[in-house]
Amino acid sequence: MGSLPWTIRVWAILYPLPQVLGGLYFIGETPGLVILLGRVLSFVIGSQVHRRRPFSKLIGPIGHAHWLLILPYLLYLLATQTLDDGLYWFIVYVCVIGMVSAVIDIRDTIGYCQRGESFYKRD
Repeated sequence: MGSLPWTIRVWAILYPLPQVLGGLYFIGETPGLVILLGRVLSFVIGSQVHRRRPFSKLIGPIGHAHWLLILPYLLYLLATQTLDDGLYWFIVYVCVIGMVSAVIDIRDTIGYCQRGESFYKRD
């Protein structure tokens, strides 16, 4: 990962780390457990894709596809449930960062479909 552009390295830390820490903190709440398990599933899927196609542009889209099921659930909770302030803001963070990630994944998928496999450029 050290040879990837700095923007990808920063994103690779700031995107999953708060979800893991928050998921552990809120593990006793269903949304916290769902977020933590979603993050673990992303790690497992992403590592398997990377093992077969290192630095592929499809690592993100494939590794995050299950969030398409998790995000609507979290948005539903925000709209319909009374949540503890900490859990509420954690879910808001996960939803916002998840939607940003989805935009990046859509861009990567479109690029893959138009140009075929392209790998992240190394520094």
